[in-house]
Amino acid sequence: MDIKELITFKTIVETGTFSHAAKRLNYAQSTITTHIKKLEKDLGFLLFERGWDARLTDEGKLFAEEVEQLLMHWDYSITQAQRISKEEKGILRIGLLESVAPKLIQAILDFLNEQKPYLHCDFVIGNTALLSRMIDQNQLDFAVCGENINYSNLKFTPLCNQQIEFFVNNPDHPLLQKEETDVFEFIEYPILIGENSCISYRSVNAFLSENNLSFKRIYHCSALHLIPQLVTGDAIGIIPKGTDLQKCSIPFKVKGFDPEIMIGLLISKNKRNYLSHTKQELMNLVETICIE
Repeated sequence: MDIKELITFKTIVETGTFSHAAKRLNYAQSTITTHIKKLEKDLGFLLFERGWDARLTDEGKLFAEEVEQLLMHWDYSITQAQRISKEEKGILRIGLLESVAPKLIQAILDFLNEQKPYLHCDFVIGNTALLSRMIDQNQLDFAVCGENINYSNLKFTPLCNQQIEFFVNNPDHPLLQKEETDVFEFIEYPILIGENSCISYRSVNAFLSENNLSFKRIYHCSALHLIPQLVTGDAIGIIPKGTDLQKCSIPFKVKGFDPEIMIGLLISKNKRNYLSHTKQELMNLVETICIE
C-alpha cells in the first residue's frame, strides 16, 4: 500500500461517497476505485460494503480510526524533516472570524514571508459554526473564533473577550439623544445583524430573552463587513467590535448589555500532538496579538 491509497480511503470516509472523494482529490472516479481495490488486496479484507453508498465494513471502521492517526504522523514527520533543512513546504489552512482577520492576517503573512518562504497559507473567513465544522472535517489546521460546545473532539483555548458594537449611520437617529439606550427602545427599529450562528446574534438574542423581549424586525447578513455599508435610515447595525465601520457610523451603548464573548484558538484534539513547530509558532503569535 502507498500513501495515496490511504489518503483516498480517508477522503471517502470524510466525504461519504467515491464521487465526492474523486472531486476533492481531482481524480477520475475510476482512479478512486482502483486505489481502494489495491488497498483492500494489500490488507486482505474489504473496507466498504459493495453498493451505491460508501458504507464501511466492520473492518473498515476499525481501519479508519487508525488511518487518521497514521496520516497525521506522516505529515508531522515530513514537516519536522523539512524544518531541519529550513525548507518547510506545504499549505497552512487557518480559519478566522471576520472581526479578528484584519488584526491577524498581516502579522501571520509577515512571519511566513520572513521565516517560512516556501509555505503557502490559505485563510478561511467565517463564523464559529463554519470554522468548527471545517476543523472537525480536517479542512483547517486551527481557527481563531468562539467556543463551540457541539463538538467534543475540539479543544478551545481562551485568548480574549470580544465586545459587540451597536451603531447607526443616521446622525439624527432618535436613539442618539441619550447617553445609553434601554433594551426595549432599540428593538423598535429594524436590526441588521449576522446570521443565527453568529456570536453577536446569539449574545444579543440571549440578552433579549433574559428581559422577556425579542427582535421585531431583524435582517441577517452572513458577511459582517458589509453590515456597516447596508445600514440606512433608522436601521441599527450590530457587529463584533473590530469590524470596520463607515465614516458616518455612530456607535451607541445599550443599558445593561456588556457581554463577555470569549475568543480563542480552536484545534482538533486529535491533532494537538502532531502540530508542527511552525504551527505552534503561529499559534503563539496569534496568542500574543490577541492578548495585547
